Amino acid sequence: MGKEELKKFFIVTNNYDDLEYLFSVIVCSAGPTIKKYKASSLITFGKNNRNLNSIWGKYKNEVKETLDIDYFELKKDAESTIVLFFNKEKVEFNVRESKNVEFLKRFGYNENMSVEQSLTLLSKRFEHMCPHEIGIFLGYPVEDVTAFIDCPNAECKMIGYWKVYHDIKKAKAIFNKYDEIKYTIMKLMIKGIKPTELLRS
Repeated sequence: MGKEELKKFFIVTNNYDDLEYLFSVIVCSAGPTIKKYKASSLITFGKNNRNLNSIWGKYKNEVKETLDIDYFELKKDAESTIVLFFNKEKVEFNVRESKNVEFLKRFGYNENMSVEQSLTLLSKRFEHMCPHEIGIFLGYPVEDVTAFIDCPNAECKMIGYWKVYHDIKKAKAIFNKYDEIKYTIMKLMIKGIKPTELLRS
């Protein structure tokens, strides 16, 4: 997306009321998840840009009723709320896949945990830092997540939505798809279609 399109996009979204503005942030950031292409997306609602932290607190129940995906608040304080928007079936597959299970056991997870129990543990580990295993919940390849943790000095082959250490071709295809979904959403908003209308269509 070019500079002129981005400029138009920001003009459009800045004129939204608080609810539409909140939805604009969600549909643009979590578009691939909303479209069921991605397992989950992480969004931090902070105090900048109209105090999204407060707006989220006010409208999150309305968001829940509107979205066809789930959300889980991983961390919340006076400054911000970190929210994971997710497709339950996809996250469940990721945390139950055998190679991912073995990796997650390193951090206290087990194959008998429900998605909710796994997210609760993830949230507890979020209290002190962003836990590296969140990559599994986000759908990143376990090989890349493991390399990032165990080989911090290793040079990655590419940086996109995550640091890629192995299959560049596959990662590029995924990154391009994520970008395509996001840009399509943004272009529709530039044309005057509001986020809530996009979610209903």
